[in-house]
Amino acid sequence: MPDHSLLRVAFSGVSHPHAAAWADAIRDRRDASIVAVHDPDEATAEAFGRIYDCPVVPESAFVPLSIDAVVVDGRNDQSKDLALRALHAGMPVFLEKTGGLNSAELQEVADLARTKHLVTQMGYFLRYSDAVVLARDAIASGSLGRLTLARLHCAIPDTAWTSMASWFGDRSNVTGGLIEAGCHMVDIARYLLGEPLAVSAQSAGRSSLTDSLEDSVSAGLQFDGFTASLDFTAHEANPWNENWTIELYGTAATLRVGLTPSWADRNNGSFKWEHLLAPCSDTERGLAERAREENRVFMARGVDAFIQALHGSEPAPVDAESGASTLRLIERIYESAPSTDK
Repeated sequence: MPDHSLLRVAFSGVSHPHAAAWADAIRDRRDASIVAVHDPDEATAEAFGRIYDCPVVPESAFVPLSIDAVVVDGRNDQSKDLALRALHAGMPVFLEKTGGLNSAELQEVADLARTKHLVTQMGYFLRYSDAVVLARDAIASGSLGRLTLARLHCAIPDTAWTSMASWFGDRSNVTGGLIEAGCHMVDIARYLLGEPLAVSAQSAGRSSLTDSLEDSVSAGLQFDGFTASLDFTAHEANPWNENWTIELYGTAATLRVGLTPSWADRNNGSFKWEHLLAPCSDTERGLAERAREENRVFMARGVDAFIQALHGSEPAPVDAESGASTLRLIERIYESAPSTDK
């Protein structure tokens, strides 16, 4: 990586709903700058360029501009090709989830990055939630005793199918609800629990709005010495991530957490639960503001981890190889859970 006092970042693909949030996280830093943008759709690139005061350029201009890293944040069906071209040109890649339409596409990216000895990192920002960090520490410390059961819940709000219909309703871009949104929770499940030995699942319904995406999925995951259940609905009333929860049951304690707004409760064998994080607001506005602020914090943590990896300080916490493993687990869940039409 060139020795710049200011990290020069280019965005390649900016049509993903998270592109602006990741761009904000980079713009807020003193050690990084967005210096170029490319998107297969020129109008989309121009709109991004106006907001972030950077020129719209072809991908071939990234090397002459001495780009240090590329953020690939476009459509899922564009991700593989955009990432491969950046890697072939010798540039590390920060890759928005899902990273491709399937695990094979993302594995191709991971294989090239490994061959080129280049850093990759996935945009799984929810793993940086204070609640997830607390759960990880509890498992690692053994304070829960012997883990016997885990429960994980995730969802898409039903309103997303109208407010974001152009994204979720495009079958060339989004192939399933669990893989599109629930991939965050599957990433967290692997981060906390490891790789399951066996998977069994059921799915229900077809959405009339999407014609073929699943309405819900429930999966049983078998680990060495304990089991986990992971469930997903594509039509929950709660807003984004508000009801995403994890429960960990051990012989010494039970831990239950929510991702954003972050909360965590622990029970050591009594009727009273101990609050481990600051209480959430009891107002709609307060909860929404806290969730928005936490999302900014989590994304800032993700960008910081990527930059540390670029400088060689720490390895990327979740690279393209790990991202491909997450998609493979989701594919195992889908394969064991044939859908039933309404």
